[in-house]
Amino acid sequence: MKKGQGLTMDVIIIAAISLVVLVVLIAIFTGRLGRFTSEIKDCAAQGGSCMAEEDCRAQSMAILPGKTNCDETAASKCCISTESKPKE
Repeated sequence: MKKGQGLTMDVIIIAAISLVVLVVLIAIFTGRLGRFTSEIKDCAAQGGSCMAEEDCRAQSMAILPGKTNCDETAASKCCISTESKPKE
């Protein structure tokens, strides 16, 4: 029997994981990840609007959890509508 010198499955998996880690590191160091997180934190991009928490609850809206650009003012929260949009 001849012994072949092929790539084992372990080597292929380790190479794929290394490639993913390399892409993430490049994204972090080039600043693209920072741009992505700033877009995620934008209340208007999430379909909400910044308003006081009391006004949000009075209009039966939900407060978007997590940090958003509304947190820059202490009394303002990102509020989103809880109504479902009609299907077209």
